Amino acid sequence: MRSAIELLLWWGLLLLLNTVFISSVTPLEVAVGGGVALLGALGAGAVRRASGAAPGGPARLAHALWAFPWTLLADTGRLALLVLSPARRREAGFRTVRLRPGTGAAWAAALLSSTPGAYVVATEDGVLTVHATSSRVSLLEGALTGGAR
Repeated sequence: MRSAIELLLWWGLLLLLNTVFISSVTPLEVAVGGGVALLGALGAGAVRRASGAAPGGPARLAHALWAFPWTLLADTGRLALLVLSPARRREAGFRTVRLRPGTGAAWAAALLSSTPGAYVVATEDGVLTVHATSSRVSLLEGALTGGAR
């Protein structure tokens, strides 16, 4: 049952995405898009099962979602300063971030990577390896870790 729901969700998402990008919505386009979306959905399910990926627990999700827009704004400003001032580039580098227990590594890595200030390059047992543009802990990172690093 869970696999069927996952397949249906992927198929719907991919068909919607295809419909947004085509110029005219005709029955033939929808039929072809539906077939290709089904192939994509089968592939996405197979990749998820092979990788053993799971979204993880919802701990800290509300805090992270609240902190996300503020981190997005702050990181955009920091990135602009980084581009304008080459001396600040020395602050960029890799570091490890330990998530609070119960926090899903998959959604946390996706959320953190969607900001201009950090990108998760690896995750293992609740520890993320992050490339960050600054040595400062962002509001989002603090929400995911509970303030600890």
